[in-house]
Amino acid sequence: MHIRYSPAVLCLLLWLADSGFAQDPPSGELNCTMVSDTILGQRILTLRDPFNPYRALTKLFPGKCYDLSEPKFTNQLISWKCPRCTPKIYPDVNEMDTCRFPDSAGVATRLLHVFSYTDSNGRKVKVMSFNHSGYDPNGIQMGRFSGGLLGFATFMHMGSTWQLEKFQPAIAAYGAFSQTPQPQALEIGHGQYGFVVDHMNGGAGGPFWQNTYLIAEVGGAFRQILVAYGTGRTAGFYGKSSWTAIYTVIPKDNWIWWDIVINCKGHFVAPDPEGLPAELKARVKAGQQGEFTIRHLYVYSAKEGYQEKLPAKVTLEMKR
Repeated sequence: MHIRYSPAVLCLLLWLADSGFAQDPPSGELNCTMVSDTILGQRILTLRDPFNPYRALTKLFPGKCYDLSEPKFTNQLISWKCPRCTPKIYPDVNEMDTCRFPDSAGVATRLLHVFSYTDSNGRKVKVMSFNHSGYDPNGIQMGRFSGGLLGFATFMHMGSTWQLEKFQPAIAAYGAFSQTPQPQALEIGHGQYGFVVDHMNGGAGGPFWQNTYLIAEVGGAFRQILVAYGTGRTAGFYGKSSWTAIYTVIPKDNWIWWDIVINCKGHFVAPDPEGLPAELKARVKAGQQGEFTIRHLYVYSAKEGYQEKLPAKVTLEMKR
């Protein structure tokens, strides 16, 4: 297979070369660079100002860099293999399989997002998220029910440099086709942020069900501290109902962890062959349809993370 590039992409490659990310366009199969097993342990890394996320990623995972992007599709990756690493098992929320990392056949690591904020002590912070998938010779991400393995790195601004504060190469796998959804930052306390992952998947043609996960740093490590199932759904071929979710917080003075509200709002038709939210099933009858809102309130527990305070509040508006 030969990969061709448009002039616009070639210009992008030249620009990225200065950032330390891109290398020459590949011809044929992608290669993996062998790396040391020390890259997954405790790391000391200092980067000069201004912060360059691509350079940071290549320092964390010093593999072979490729840019397979097209004008309307970004596909930049670092291809690496660690023969001396002992793979660990990480959960995949699709629950079809688990995820071994690093894969003995090789790994493709891609930048997801960089979130910048100032913490409660006035320090500038950057949280970088990235996605791991198994090596593919053509740079393809595959697996309908295989999530992308999510990892985080936190950098702190010190004088004229950025220092690596926290590095967690892998947490869990989310999404489909080995692609985790981009984590969305949510302030869950004064100068304290968590990252929401809206995982959505389902069979061909749908419906696609959405579950919501919140990841935050607790006790010196990034952890999954909230799980909410069925927060969204598409109609699909046979389903008649659909809904989406909006997240808000309830700020509280002198509280480390704020309460979180997930509002699910959408349209229902009963009965629905694909199922309705549990909170609606006992409230609607066959032949009814309308709009609904379900308000879920989550309160933080030091032992169990965020737990829902029941019952959820349901609002219905029937259609005649």
